[in-house]
Amino acid sequence: MCVLCGYLVTDLHWTEARFDQDGVGSAANETPRRRQRLARIRLVDRVLGHYGLGVHDDWGATSYVVSNRKGASQLVEHLGQLWPAAERLAGRPLDPLDEELLEDLAGG
Repeated sequence: MCVLCGYLVTDLHWTEARFDQDGVGSAANETPRRRQRLARIRLVDRVLGHYGLGVHDDWGATSYVVSNRKGASQLVEHLGQLWPAAERLAGRPLDPLDEELLEDLAGG
């Protein structure tokens, strides 16, 4: 449990299961966990940036904050909740196979 917020960090979504679940919360595993998480955030932020959205970590590195350029944001617990939240904030369906998006990702 996070001593600052009381949030239990034990139920991991499959997208975060690459790190040792038994080590969650231990200082020894915190650096690799954060490094993997930041790599995911950078990639997702590039994808969402194409749609005028962004994503960043919450201060405890237990959730993601999805936001739009108008200042609206939504907290999601894992990447499985991220895409529907992004569509709500964008106000339209988002296509991960959009040709323009794929061109942006290939060029950047």
